[in-house]
Parts: sequence; structure tokens; C-alpha cells
Amino acid sequence: MNSAKGAKRRKFRTSALAATCLATAFSAPVIAQEESILGGETIRIIGIGDPVFQAMQKFHGEMEEMTGGTIQLDVRPFDVLRQQVLLNAQNSTSSYDIIAVDLPQFGEYKPFLTDLDGFIDATGYDGSDFHDVAWSGAQFGGAQLGIPLQPHPEIFAYRTDIFEKYGLDAPTTHEKVLAAARTISEQEDGMSGVCWNAARGTALGQTFIMDMGDFGAAPIDMVKEGDDYLMGDIQPANMKPMIDTEAGKATADYLQALMEVSPPGILNMAWDERVRVYGQGGCAMTYIWAGRSAIFEQDEASPARGNTAYLPHPSGPDSPPKSTLGGWYLAIPNNIDPDRAELAWKTIEWLASPEMIEEYTKYGNCVSPRSSVSKIDSVIERCPVIPHVEDMSIKGELAGWQRPPVPEVQIIVDVLGAEMHQVISGEKPSEEALSDAQSQLDREMRKAGYY
Repeated sequence: MNSAKGAKRRKFRTSALAATCLATAFSAPVIAQEESILGGETIRIIGIGDPVFQAMQKFHGEMEEMTGGTIQLDVRPFDVLRQQVLLNAQNSTSSYDIIAVDLPQFGEYKPFLTDLDGFIDATGYDGSDFHDVAWSGAQFGGAQLGIPLQPHPEIFAYRTDIFEKYGLDAPTTHEKVLAAARTISEQEDGMSGVCWNAARGTALGQTFIMDMGDFGAAPIDMVKEGDDYLMGDIQPANMKPMIDTEAGKATADYLQALMEVSPPGILNMAWDERVRVYGQGGCAMTYIWAGRSAIFEQDEASPARGNTAYLPHPSGPDSPPKSTLGGWYLAIPNNIDPDRAELAWKTIEWLASPEMIEEYTKYGNCVSPRSSVSKIDSVIERCPVIPHVEDMSIKGELAGWQRPPVPEVQIIVDVLGAEMHQVISGEKPSEEALSDAQSQLDREMRKAGYY
């Protein structure tokens, strides 16, 4: 990805047509916009079962009225979406006009994505309203490969009322998380300390590499710059796995310690389940993708609503807090019918517009990658997490290197998701699991020809 300011910022020259589209987006009548966005045509989108696409499903009919056309929205689970995108790339002509891409997938998908810079330059599209790390996250080799739609970090939420009750320090570090969790597990009836992704597979594999980031360490041998790592020019020599290390051992130790203060069923807990348990009062703290906070913040019956504070990932010793930025971008496959490419771009412009980003928050998507939307009072009222994420962005507490955008990132996650599950379930010593994971990944990298 290109971190140069010139590649991240475009002068904003909105055409009169686009201005009409945005100004009429949520007013009736919407004839001008119907004629300008789809104009009676069909757009084909494949997305993920995450909040932003779930929000689209909730007001799908209204979206079609706004655009004056048909929106075919194919929403799939994570693994199925990846399979479909990879299969679609083998077609002579794409079956989709727009595809959803998770931030760390750009390294794998780069060969079959359209460089959007031509559209950006032609329309004067402005990326300056997006968080810097979100906008630059889709830049590779000087090309902008995606537009942010729902990029959001995994952060940490905790019950302020419970912490005040026991006089506990804010859980800003691993040490403080564990200390608070032990107190709460022992003294608060029916409440465990921490909910987190401990289920075997992708959930736990991602947990491991993101928590290893709490110790300032990346899963491969990337070049470090300050508190971060360079992602724009990852070379074959940088692909060496860095799992069987001091940071890897410290991460495994932390996960084993979390097991002692986690709710029943933790070995099968993942994604929304951890948030639901937190929202129902089953645990006092949870790791959470920020956009999922709507599960309890928009539930009037939840004891966590209005009693939750948000922090970046708690850090390990001598490391600054860094939350992993992930989430979804809109991209155009490079095997799209050329006659449909302009329609796809026009739709992406609209879907990622400030007005639409605000609209999604009304339907349970508490994510705003745009600074302008993050300042809207009604958005903050619906989604209290948004200004906290904005603040983290400003402070430089968001990063993407914990899940590096390389083709083998899913292999890294899969191996660790299997090995670490044996550790936290007591089936294998951590030292053995770390060594085995290192060996498996080293074989994969050698097989790929990196070294």
C-alpha cells in the first residue's frame, strides 16, 4: 500500500449530477437520483453477513427506490464469501459488479481487483473524510483497490457500573484486565470476567495474532517503523513466521489466563455470541468489533446499554495500545464487463457516501469510517462507540499489521486457530503448539516460494 499523502488525498470536485444524488438521497421524491444512479439497471453485489450488509437488507426496498433500479444483494458467511470471490475470479466475466473485501484480504485478492484510481481521478473523488488508516488500508503498489464501507477495529468494552461498584481500574492493560476479571468472577453473582473469541478456527486464530499485537509483535517478519510495521512493500524475506517467539509465548500465556475468568462455553464462543453474553450481563468485559456494539447499545433491555466504556485493545508490558483495523471495503473485480464498470463505480460512490454511512447507523451498523459522520449528534446518540473509535484513529491507536495483507493470512489464522485451541483446552502444552505452528507455517511459506 502507498502511504504517500498524494496517494491518499484527492481534490474534491463533485459533479452537479453527484451533488443532486446526495442531496436527494433521503427525500421524496427521488426521481433525480433514480435516473442518475442505476437508471433502471441492475447492480450485482456480493457481501458479508456483517452489520452494514445486514442494514442494507433491512431497507433494501427503499434503497432500490433511491437508485431507481434493482439491487441484487447476495449476503454470505465469511468463509463462503471468500470461496465465491475466488471462484468468481476464475470466470471470464465476473458474475458480480461489486464485491466485499476484508482489509487483510487485499494481499490475496490484489491480482483480480480493479485499480480505482482512474475513477477517482475522473470524478474528483475525495478520500480525506475517511480515517487515514481506513483509506490507506486499500492501497497497494500505488493503486487504490477499494473504498471503505465498514472498516472498524476490534476494541475492548467494559461495564462501567460494575467497575465502579468494585473500585476497579480501567482495563487498559492485560494485567488490569485479569485483575478486574478475577475480582468480578469471584464477587459478582452470575457474571464472568471476560468474553472473547475462543472457538476453534478463524475466531481463535484471529484472536491470537491480534493479541500478539498487544505485545508489539507481528505474525511475520515485517519491517518495524516506530510502534507500527510497514505494510506497503512486504517482501519474500518478510514472510518468515514469527510465532515461536517470546511474544508468541506471552500471548499463549495470556489466553490461558483468560480461560480462568471466562464464561461457561468459552471454547465454542465466537463473534456475536461474545457480544450477546456481554449484553445480557454474563460477563463484565468483552473484545468486540466496534460495529457490533449496536447489539446492546440499541437494546433497551440490555444492562450494558449506557453502562459501557470503550478502549483500544488492552496492551501487554511496555507496549502502546493498538487495535486491529479490519472490516469491509467495496471493490470492483477486474473481470467485470467493461460496459458495467462505470455503473459499479457510481454505485460504490453512493453506497459509501456520508448520507448512506449515516443511514446504516439507523439499522444497527455502528460504524463510521468518515469523520464528518462521526460528529453527527444523532449518530453518536444511536452509536456511542463511534466517537471513541474516531478518537482512537486520531491518536494513532488503530493499525492493520496485526493481520498483514498477504495471500497466506488465512493459512496463518487457520493453523493458529487449531493449535491454540489445543492449548486453551488443555490438550497440548503451549511450547509444543507454538513450535508446531511455526513449523507448519514455515513449510507453507517455503512451498509458496518466499525463501
